[in-house]
Amino acid sequence: MKVCGKFEFLGAGRYFIALDLPAEESVIKLPRPRPLTVRKRELKTWWTAHRRRAKNIKKASAADQIFRMLLRSKDIDVDKCFPPTVILDEVDVMFEWEGSSKSYQGWAYIQQRVDFFDKYTPLDSFNWDAIIDVQHHLWRAGIGLGSAAETWGPKNWCCTKNGEIRLADLSSLNQNKNRVSTLLDCTTVQKQRQEMEQFQPPRCRGQIDSYLIYIGNQLNQESLDQLWEAGF
Repeated sequence: MKVCGKFEFLGAGRYFIALDLPAEESVIKLPRPRPLTVRKRELKTWWTAHRRRAKNIKKASAADQIFRMLLRSKDIDVDKCFPPTVILDEVDVMFEWEGSSKSYQGWAYIQQRVDFFDKYTPLDSFNWDAIIDVQHHLWRAGIGLGSAAETWGPKNWCCTKNGEIRLADLSSLNQNKNRVSTLLDCTTVQKQRQEMEQFQPPRCRGQIDSYLIYIGNQLNQESLDQLWEAGF
């Protein structure tokens, strides 16, 4: 597949941005661009943004290497974890972002268009087991998630056109077991509870504790130790 031309900007995450690819019913995901040219009167703001984006570019590259490793693996079933996704080593795209025209040449993901979950996605609208099953599957390969939002859901998960719940955001893929472990503790759970109480619709707020307990009973230090790099 050859992807080049001007595309509509859809949104930005921590490490990647998404462009529309309607002809393929897909989106193009590429690393967030580097900072704009420095202006002296905005030096401090620019430097902060520069350091943050440089760090994000490094993390995007690390997550990309993990995903490529998963695609090469003969053991892990990638389709059980993510929406249909392919890697193109070379795209040439243009788009409007942050008030200016951008261009990008390099690698990118082409991912099937999905119903993307955010912090407002109701808890009664998806199968909770999928959040657990995908992570257990990844743990067996020594891969976890390095962000609380993805670990506990539903933000950055999705529903495919076939009705399957999958992890849409690849940027949190992580091989650091200690990092994965810290996101399973009580402090993280409490922060997730507070956020859900703020953003879940009223009809679902009574389900928050049940949801977190259900997830936490399966995603915990004991199961992490049992499954990490256990193979298939």
